[in-house]
Amino acid sequence: MSEGVGSKAANHSLARTLAALVGAPLAAFAFGAGLVALLPVSGGWTFLVGFHLVVPLWVALACGLPLLRNGRVAWAVCAALMLPLVATLVARRLG
Repeated sequence: MSEGVGSKAANHSLARTLAALVGAPLAAFAFGAGLVALLPVSGGWTFLVGFHLVVPLWVALACGLPLLRNGRVAWAVCAALMLPLVATLVARRLG
């Protein structure tokens, strides 16, 4: 086996691992909080919908982020989920 093939098979960067361990729960909780704040339903239902979507999203991100091309792409996926919702929540709170 050549060195290139062996190193590619074991290529698991720290950035992708950290994105899965740190970024996945942050992105999932931000998504759930955004849903709770933005859904036009009564309080109990928004919590149920938000919470029940957090857990599968967290698991999907934790499983999928390490499979991405590199750490930058993995963190970009987390940011793409978090930033629009955080910006919406901040704008809603200020305005």
